[in-house]
Amino acid sequence: MAMRAKQLKAIGLKTNDKGQVKAETSVLKQFEGIGEETGLVCVICREGYKFQPAKVLAIYTFTRRTHVEDAEKLVRKTMGYSTVSHFNLVHVDCHLAAVRQQRARDEWESAALQNANTKCNGLLPLWGPGVTESSYASCLARHNTYLTEATAQRDISYQSTVQDIKILISKFAQEKSFSVESGGGGPQSNLHLLPYLCHMALYVINTTRAGPRETTNIQTWLQSSPAQWVEAATAADGPLYYTAMCIMIMSPTEWSAKKTDILKRLLVTVHI
Repeated sequence: MAMRAKQLKAIGLKTNDKGQVKAETSVLKQFEGIGEETGLVCVICREGYKFQPAKVLAIYTFTRRTHVEDAEKLVRKTMGYSTVSHFNLVHVDCHLAAVRQQRARDEWESAALQNANTKCNGLLPLWGPGVTESSYASCLARHNTYLTEATAQRDISYQSTVQDIKILISKFAQEKSFSVESGGGGPQSNLHLLPYLCHMALYVINTTRAGPRETTNIQTWLQSSPAQWVEAATAADGPLYYTAMCIMIMSPTEWSAKKTDILKRLLVTVHI
């Protein structure tokens, strides 16, 4: 019995008074810290912020070049881009490692396999609680490079992101398909995407100290006379653009105070 007890103890087990084999309490405590990831996880390594808090998670996105305002009354309409997603996430490091292993495949052809066979050409980074700003900024710069390659648009500014947000919200309002170009991702996936696009725009607005300027622009827009509403209705930076900007710039109190004025301009826009 002594030999049996010694052998059981060597593997973290013991017998009770009834002769039943039980795990020692000290061994069980070692497993208390082991648990399932909750929340956002990488589609490759299946880990998230619980086990890899410092790694940057990014959303697979698909972006295409498009007019920012279809009703714009110009010979050459203002060009921008539209982003959609199936809302699958991956660590940027895991994505790059997978690309290196799949040398025979194109980067995004390889990524599509991880993205539920949905087209993608971008990695929108998330600023997680344990992620440093330098890591986030580096991955955001990489994403901007992807956007440039996908759209041939050199200036990837926060204004472009706000236009992108405006187009995405318009798809919800008009019940348009989100997957016609990418082949996957519906309303729920893109509703999850929306806050992270807003965060991307706000990060650039804050780091470039453009907030006060945009607040002034919003005030000027809200002070415009009804005679100007019709002309502005089809402009690239018209009511739809400024409504998207208001969502990010205004506080809840300011939004409550001005939402009726914003709605009036939107109603005029609908009838143009």
